[in-house]
Amino acid sequence: MDEPTSALTETEVQRLLSIMDRLRRDKVAIMFVTHRLEEASAICDRMTVLRDGRLAGHLDRDQGRPIQLPRIIEKMVGRAASELYARPAQRAVAGDVVLSVRALRTVRDPEAPHAIVLDGVDIDLKAGEILGVAGLVGSGRTELARAIFGADRIAAGTITLDGKPIAPASPADAIALGIGLVPEDRKHQAIFAALGILPNFSVASLGRFSNGFGFMAERRERDALSGFRKMLSIRMASAEQAIEGLSGGNQQKVILARWLARDPKVLIVDEPTRGVDVGAKAEVHQILVQLAARGIAVMMISSELPEVLAVSDRIVTMRRGRITGEMPGVEANEEKLMELMALDKQDTLGQDAQGRDAERQAR
Repeated sequence: MDEPTSALTETEVQRLLSIMDRLRRDKVAIMFVTHRLEEASAICDRMTVLRDGRLAGHLDRDQGRPIQLPRIIEKMVGRAASELYARPAQRAVAGDVVLSVRALRTVRDPEAPHAIVLDGVDIDLKAGEILGVAGLVGSGRTELARAIFGADRIAAGTITLDGKPIAPASPADAIALGIGLVPEDRKHQAIFAALGILPNFSVASLGRFSNGFGFMAERRERDALSGFRKMLSIRMASAEQAIEGLSGGNQQKVILARWLARDPKVLIVDEPTRGVDVGAKAEVHQILVQLAARGIAVMMISSELPEVLAVSDRIVTMRRGRITGEMPGVEANEEKLMELMALDKQDTLGQDAQGRDAERQAR
């Protein structure tokens, strides 16, 4: 089973793990390949850890107890887990608002009438900050990114960039305005799997790497890739190597380099560490922090609350296409975020009314 839980909700994950446990009791042998260490710890009897294509070690349950996460992480990355997820101190964020969204609504697709649409979203993004966007599956997080990037049609509301109204009708419009998007589905929406690393890197900046006569200035293109290769620690054999031959973490770094080559004002990253190992995850987090330090306004969307908490300067939560809460990153915890992600004002009012009705009946 290769990454069987990557697109499942938490409830569905628990159901699958229960099925796997039942199969194990029925003497079925299961090989479970995953980047989600908590699931591996919960279900696996033995683990084989690979690092950079080589065997890093084996781990076994100790007297039936789950394999501890710090042991797994240390085998995977070669250093202690405490060095990877230490939450950074609050950074000084004094930038002005770069991107502002007001009362944003999107059009419901007649071919997908049950799809989530945005319902009056207000959000601000400042220069030099990482804004975390948290929400359960179907909350509207990805739809917000697509609307800002011009991939989904806007029904109402306004978007301003540097105080000027914009109306990107397509991703090309958004790119020209200085907005970049790293989408959640890297394989189908970000990389050109059959092509080499070089065209995958430069595809969003063809004008910058051309010589003015419609031909690519290949030396300039290669020099730029070489610079980002060092900056982001991209592990690759050569610029000609097919991108599909890279690990998920290195593919993601190439996509990040693609947008950095354009020097964006706003960078939206949707599930930036989906399908990458724990070592690459920590590297991607550090890259996002470095981008914010350069003054880029970063919006990070993630379904992993520890990731949102570890990286974000400010966090907003979403549910049913609406913003349900906002707080500084240093004040947030998983319990507060889950409460805001699971309940909105209407739900709270409804529960209060039910409680009052039940109290009256009891009396």
